[in-house]
Amino acid sequence: MKLLLIICLIGCTMADVVILNNETNFKSKRPGRCARVCTGSTGRGKTTWINYKDGNGIWTIINISKCGFKHPPTITTALEGSSSHWSVHGTSSVYYGTATSFKVFIHEKGLVKLIAENYNWNVEWIAVGYRC
Repeated sequence: MKLLLIICLIGCTMADVVILNNETNFKSKRPGRCARVCTGSTGRGKTTWINYKDGNGIWTIINISKCGFKHPPTITTALEGSSSHWSVHGTSSVYYGTATSFKVFIHEKGLVKLIAENYNWNVEWIAVGYRC
């Protein structure tokens, strides 16, 4: 009975991840075993927003190094918060994506980091790539 439980715990927790394409055309030698889905958030009230020089936007760097990707993954983002994030531009635009980080730039006339901090804006993300 214990053996069956252990087998089920191991087998039942394995996820099937299939990557059909990626931007770099990297081909893993073991795609089924090396594919990884990693997700996270910069956190409400914890995101380090930086003002654009012109006062019309903000940006942040998201560290994904703990995901263990060997090559830049495919990244999808969303901006989450308590108010007003629906009207800004750039919420799903990923810049300078690497295996360990990426940037998100948010634009709107007059937007400064104080607004994002007051509304608890944070970046939620999902990355899919290869760890080997």
